[in-house]
Amino acid sequence: MARILEPLRPLVALYHQAQKSVDIAAAATNFAAAAGTGDGIVELIGSAVTDRRLVSPVLIHAGVLDQKGQVTHTAPLLLAQAHAMTVMAVEESWDLVLTVPAFFKTTLGLMTRDHGGPGLPLDTGTTIRAVAEQARSRLVIAAPYLHASFIEVLAPYVKALLKSGGSTLVITRGLACASPSRSDFNIDAVAVLRKAAGTASERLSVRSWDESGLGIHFKVVMADSNIAYIGSANLTPGGTSAHAEAGVLLRGTKVSDLARWLEAVAQQLTPR
Repeated sequence: MARILEPLRPLVALYHQAQKSVDIAAAATNFAAAAGTGDGIVELIGSAVTDRRLVSPVLIHAGVLDQKGQVTHTAPLLLAQAHAMTVMAVEESWDLVLTVPAFFKTTLGLMTRDHGGPGLPLDTGTTIRAVAEQARSRLVIAAPYLHASFIEVLAPYVKALLKSGGSTLVITRGLACASPSRSDFNIDAVAVLRKAAGTASERLSVRSWDESGLGIHFKVVMADSNIAYIGSANLTPGGTSAHAEAGVLLRGTKVSDLARWLEAVAQQLTPR
């Protein structure tokens, strides 16, 4: 069975780029069942995912379309199977995310080749950018240590989100003048986001722990309460590209539990 479903895995991965992956998978299945055209299926899926160029090749690989872009007779069944796989993946989905420093890349390759190791993990910086890009209504950026050079990578996504009417929450530490551990790096990073927000600054909320002690230690980037990176990496060049870090990419309903926790922390920080 696993071998039969293998050609559908790239399609399922493509569905996960959509804000509502299960809905788009169901829509594609229904469209094909109603004798929809190949171009129509491509447009339907392409309008919901970020990598539109992959849609046709992935559908051909899955057997949904033939080499001429026409719908195959097995397309409704294949799309129904991909829909079911998408539902299962959303309900219980996580992927390993690593920052692999230069000194460890060779060792990781040997572990993967000889012992299975952690397989081919996702890259921290790339994963965080992908999460930020998927936000359509709410983006949460949380870490005790930020750096302007990495936050500049996220700034275009924040700008686009706020411009379209969405909102962004930043949770960090050491922003206030009176903070015993005031962080110039964090201040500079938040300034990058405020500049990106421009006239939509009212939809950018910043909350900071400014008392003694570390206070805030989680590292999370979350989009729309349904997909999130959570791990050890701070949102800095070191955390996302140089240090040895480990985390996970979470999808599905459980992300909403994390969202509620982060919003509760933000509410508590507001009066403080």
